[in-house]
Amino acid sequence: MAGILIANNIVRLTKSIEAATETWKALETRGLALGSEPTKGLAVASGPERPVLAGQVSGVAVEVHIRSDFVHFGTTEVSAVPGDGMDAEVGVHPSPGGVLGYLRSLLGQDVEVGDEAFDEAFLITSKPESAAKVLLTPPLQHLVVAIEPAKLAALRYTKERVLVVLNGVETDAAVLGAAVDLCCAAANRTL
Repeated sequence: MAGILIANNIVRLTKSIEAATETWKALETRGLALGSEPTKGLAVASGPERPVLAGQVSGVAVEVHIRSDFVHFGTTEVSAVPGDGMDAEVGVHPSPGGVLGYLRSLLGQDVEVGDEAFDEAFLITSKPESAAKVLLTPPLQHLVVAIEPAKLAALRYTKERVLVVLNGVETDAAVLGAAVDLCCAAANRTL
């Protein structure tokens, strides 16, 4: 039974990667808008098995990768290097709500940033605790919320890297653009 499930996941992952490759190449060749920036700064590069979308957006070097785990569930990761390298670790994850959300908030040391709706919708971790309020300004919160809750897995900020993780292999240009915008804004902290 497990073998059938894994084989099914491999087929779905392969088809998703093919669809993502087509979407990304169409964005590159047509110069369509990706988020707030035209894609002429981004190009598709062939990886050994998967495409990579890379380039400059808003003065930030951005890379988009497709990753998968041992049972072949895919994620799309948008990464950038922060400009100022604020010495902090901030994580933002959708809150599952209910008892599980309550337990996660206790175990994850949920930090509140002062926006009741945002604090309720997301589990926020931060070291130091004050870094969450510095990074998660209202405009950045708006960019987080702009990504469909089912699509956003995490926003992670460290002084070495900003990472936006999307559930699944993203083939929707609007969602991918929102993730690139969020990653660049967090890297620049120019909100």
